[in-house]
Amino acid sequence: MTSVRKTVESARRLVVPGADEETRVGATAASMLSKTRAAASRFPQARGVLLGGSFAKGTWLPDHVDLDIFVRFDPATPAGDFERIGLEIGAHATRGYPAGKMYAQHPYTEATVDGVKVNIVPCFDVAKGEWKSAADRSPFHVELIEKLSDEGKVEVRLLKSFMMGVGVYGAEIQRRGFSGYVAEVMVLRFGSLEDVLKRFASYPIPGKGNPFTLPDPVDEMRDLGIAVSGESLGCMVLASREFLRNPSLAYFRHMSGRVRPSLKNDVVAVVFSHRAMSEDTLWGELRRTTRHLVRNLELKGFVVARSMAASDNRTASAILLIPVATRLPAAEQRVGPTVDRKKDVASFVAANSRRAKLVWVDDEARVRMLIRRKHTELSRAITDLVRGEDGPSGASKEIGAGMKKGVRILTGGPLARAASSAGWLRDGIREITTDAIGAG
Repeated sequence: MTSVRKTVESARRLVVPGADEETRVGATAASMLSKTRAAASRFPQARGVLLGGSFAKGTWLPDHVDLDIFVRFDPATPAGDFERIGLEIGAHATRGYPAGKMYAQHPYTEATVDGVKVNIVPCFDVAKGEWKSAADRSPFHVELIEKLSDEGKVEVRLLKSFMMGVGVYGAEIQRRGFSGYVAEVMVLRFGSLEDVLKRFASYPIPGKGNPFTLPDPVDEMRDLGIAVSGESLGCMVLASREFLRNPSLAYFRHMSGRVRPSLKNDVVAVVFSHRAMSEDTLWGELRRTTRHLVRNLELKGFVVARSMAASDNRTASAILLIPVATRLPAAEQRVGPTVDRKKDVASFVAANSRRAKLVWVDDEARVRMLIRRKHTELSRAITDLVRGEDGPSGASKEIGAGMKKGVRILTGGPLARAASSAGWLRDGIREITTDAIGAG
């Protein structure tokens, strides 16, 4: 068996960019910094421009680099001017390149320049701890991580590559994984990749609160782990254990759990269109709708083993379900209170009497009923829910509106045919039918 140390040593050549790529990205960074400074010089509110992100810190990965350029503003700048001028600077600096407005706590400009994603982000020029916007900490993050040794920066690259390889890298709302800065802080705090993986391999999952916590060294009141989902943490724990047990370079390329193709015929997809939204809004609404849909189905007796959302991040999405059963018996039993609870018994009987097929008292003096189910077919239960014909579905406003306009409930062959022409749907089906790494 290959040792962890030998595998990590071999992985180094995969995570350090070559000289040509470093020169190319460096030239783009210098050019965009110059253009941003020129654009910012038109506004007295702008106090300077700083290169941030993984390139500035020296922790970026080959073929995976974003350039973050921060425009520092006078803290006295009103919020409206801060956003407006920040976008004007971004638009001017990226003129001639594909660009658009993106949203975090406040809007910023994102563009693709010579194949490199460039973010031009306004922040306030404040002292440490006097934050006015989320981006204000970023210059301090750069200063902190720049202090890592060259060897430490390679360890960060190894950890980022590992997280990317097992599918838990990225703090975007659709992934809810580990950000690049979290990886940097983990190495800063614990040392090498191997040390960090050992921490994850024995990570204690708390019974309450956030599953993963990590204080920001720049702002101890800020928890870097708040955006990490229990699923991402759990996958990282399992993958860390499996790698330490059986190391492989595949973890630094692409590593997935065992795919269960036989389950594809069990997947039920609720497919619909909706208006275009920002990804943060879209995924927030998809997750909330999925949760409520599953809860309402389970109240009807349909147990859902696994659920998730999938989307093209534009106007087409789906809620994917793996139900334990798609058909239920025509009748179900309901257990009521003991007969001494007069009012509760009356309420129980009144609520269920219309569909009651039989009412009796058991040996514990509880009232029981056998009632006719309203829904015995999963597809019909979903249809009535999304159309609002069976009470509130719990869908968010935009997703609910899209569902009511038209929804397709697909499984088996029809779902396979739809997925053959929609990569996002095919990827979602693959994900929901794949084991977690180290669990299969």
